[in-house]
Amino acid sequence: MLLKDVADILFSFPQKSKETLENNWLWLSSSCLQEDNRILTLQEENNFIPDEGLRVYHGDVIIRRVQPQFVNYISEDKDYMVGQNLAIVRARNNIYPKYLAFILEANLGCLYKDMAGTAVPAIKRGSFDELDIGDLPDMKKQCAIGEVWWLLKEKKKLSQRLLEQEKMLIELKLKHLVKHRGN
Repeated sequence: MLLKDVADILFSFPQKSKETLENNWLWLSSSCLQEDNRILTLQEENNFIPDEGLRVYHGDVIIRRVQPQFVNYISEDKDYMVGQNLAIVRARNNIYPKYLAFILEANLGCLYKDMAGTAVPAIKRGSFDELDIGDLPDMKKQCAIGEVWWLLKEKKKLSQRLLEQEKMLIELKLKHLVKHRGN
């Protein structure tokens, strides 16, 4: 089965406004995406024309179109738009969104394999459309696989936070020891 048979694929090319717009919108750029599914600070823009088709919704899978290395799964509705050089992949009714995210992450290399040797690998529209995702398991298996994938992502995020906290604690203890050495 092909990806285009189970998902809508949208490339984000927001239109620039000729004038500064009255309202600022939050825009997700490729620099905001983190491997552990975190999204850093969004950018306020009033030079791009908002487009409902580029709004982020629960279940969307966001992929960098240029130099893709991971996918980001959107776990709740957000009030922002997807900026340039990103692709939105939206699951249709016959595929569980987290399972779709798992499949896409597992097949990222296939999406830009024809770009080997280029200065900057980028995913073309045809690569998404023609990506063979194999036969879909029943919805119960899709849910199970998708949830395990999601839990592993969350575990990685929590493990990273724990390491950061431990590092801060060690640094504080070292500062305390240095400050009070000899007393």
